[in-house]
Amino acid sequence: MLVIRPVELGDVEDLHALALKAGKGLTSLPPDHETLAAKVQRSTESFARSKNHVDDYFLLVMVDTAASRVVGTAAVYGTTGTRQAFYAYRLMSVTHHSHSLDKQIRAEMLHLSNDYTDCAEVGTLFLDPAYRGNGHWLSRSRYLLMGQHPHRFQPYVIAEMRGWLNEEGVSPFWEAIGRQFFDMSFEEADRLCGIGSNQFITELMPKHPIYTCMLPDSAQQVLGKPHVDTVRAVELLEAEGFEYDKMIDIFDGGPILRAKVANLFSVKATAHKAATIDDELGTSPKPIYMLANSSLKSFRVVCEPAVMAGQTAAITSATAAQLNIASGDEIHLLDTGKTS
Repeated sequence: MLVIRPVELGDVEDLHALALKAGKGLTSLPPDHETLAAKVQRSTESFARSKNHVDDYFLLVMVDTAASRVVGTAAVYGTTGTRQAFYAYRLMSVTHHSHSLDKQIRAEMLHLSNDYTDCAEVGTLFLDPAYRGNGHWLSRSRYLLMGQHPHRFQPYVIAEMRGWLNEEGVSPFWEAIGRQFFDMSFEEADRLCGIGSNQFITELMPKHPIYTCMLPDSAQQVLGKPHVDTVRAVELLEAEGFEYDKMIDIFDGGPILRAKVANLFSVKATAHKAATIDDELGTSPKPIYMLANSSLKSFRVVCEPAVMAGQTAAITSATAAQLNIASGDEIHLLDTGKTS
């Protein structure tokens, strides 16, 4: 069975193995034991707290219980920009008009912005390629967490998507802008951000607008374009209600999407019932739901059959055990559209 739960201190080695599979560009999952251990510690402290904290960070992992190993990750930051402003580029259109020539020229420019500071943020979505087909509910598990514990998250949530890289793994956007101002490779900047050393962004990033027409064509063509491996993730976000509003990452030019937590599809579509136990559920096809308990510290999500009737939802004893709930406890159900 696959179970989604909060990360634990013993998961660091599994996380490191996943980070190596993720490759470069997934800054929030660096292949560095010390950094990963710090992230795990920060997450466990966040799940243990009962009140908001500036460092709130919730890292969920998908676990294959049969193999006893972590096979996927998904995270939520309670608030962005608590230690330093959250910077991004906003793509803005400007119009220049010449009365003497009776000519109007439209141009686009990159404007450094911290408009998305003080939003919640989802990220670190990665699934072991051997488990493809489970990314949808791994992603949505974060919205179940946010919907049940809204006091721990800001009203709006953003998602930074990996930007486009060419076949050689080079970011045209970084080569056009980042390398010129940071005097380092994309890999080095990505590594520094991954281990939390991102003060250099504030210190070295150009503060004045940049006209996109001054950039090489290769860079102009990837503004707001996601990495080929991230296209599906963007589609999942858009299905939830996230929207792209011309905000892009300052490193690789990837799109940044935003939504109101209360308006997310998964939050609005979740049913809240009292659990009952019925081990005869497996005798005939039943709807499959994403099922979650109500705990924060011991949050659990599984994808299993259930039957709703009135104010109750019947699940098997095995499912109840994985969710750490008993008959009568509250259970949260999100329809997957599939049957057992």
